[in-house]
Amino acid sequence: MDDNRRKYKRFEAAVAAEIELDGLMLEGETRDISSGGVSVLVDEPLDEGVKLAVTLILTEDGIESASEESFTAPAQVMWTAPTDRGACMAGLRFTALGHIESSQLQRFLAALAENRDRA
Repeated sequence: MDDNRRKYKRFEAAVAAEIELDGLMLEGETRDISSGGVSVLVDEPLDEGVKLAVTLILTEDGIESASEESFTAPAQVMWTAPTDRGACMAGLRFTALGHIESSQLQRFLAALAENRDRA
């Protein structure tokens, strides 16, 4: 999809992600993130349309932020694509973010934007 048609500005970010799906915990890593969702790389396949919980371990310069709790939100799998090494890339849309989660996400995105502007 053309980035100009996206509703939310995306930022490249590789942070640890945990996906909780039907009582299973899958570990992965983000590729990019926005106010509306995140793309993640996981070793297990995910089905489009599935609802799950995603937790992102927010970091500053690769170090877990002492001032921020992990970000956890409900999400839905919008698309999936297999990778060359047999993993699964998936696009997750955040659903029903509360005020606290939304504020936390906006602080993280602002830090990513600031770091990108300094580079």
